[in-house]
Amino acid sequence: MKNSSEDWPPAKQDTGKEWSEAKLTILKLLWPMEWVEGSKVFREVQQTYYDRRIRELRESGWQIKTHPSGQMYRLVSHEKRPGKERQYPSAQQKRNVRKRDGNLCQICGLPDMNMQFDHKVPLDRNGSTEEDDLQLLCRTCNIEKRGACKRCGLETCDRCPYAYPELSASRIVAFLDEQTAKELKEESEARGVSEAFVISKILSRHYGDKGE
Repeated sequence: MKNSSEDWPPAKQDTGKEWSEAKLTILKLLWPMEWVEGSKVFREVQQTYYDRRIRELRESGWQIKTHPSGQMYRLVSHEKRPGKERQYPSAQQKRNVRKRDGNLCQICGLPDMNMQFDHKVPLDRNGSTEEDDLQLLCRTCNIEKRGACKRCGLETCDRCPYAYPELSASRIVAFLDEQTAKELKEESEARGVSEAFVISKILSRHYGDKGE
């Protein structure tokens, strides 16, 4: 493992395009291939959505891993792989998805002035921009889903309630005491899944056992 940036900058440039200052700063921070706190990345780039710049680096071919906590990042190789250019929904796809989803958030079921088009399976997990992989989410639920995806350690998005909310019969909001919330967070980070996923499994086991 390298502990310095003596061989910086990388020999292979980003698809021949000019580097943005934010992405260059992030890659230099990650170059020693050690875990870097997201708070440190934010301080250096001064961008609230620095995670988007990290996503763009991944899409251009840099191998960046997210810690199960969702709060740290690490470059796992100095080799830049062929990138995967991000595809955006066409105007026709957007119209079709809006009509299909009734212009409502597919997680909370509410309308929103800032409805967003979400990839059910994230592109960095080999999702696509086909209509079947798109859904409408309100801004709040999309931010929540993005955070859950960052912490997720599951191998597949199959049956994930954020990716496929239509598979869930209902959604609840739970208020927890400090100790319970702490233990839930620790378990979710250890398992690499969202806190909602842990609660769902506990409830399913509980009521499933009662029904046997």
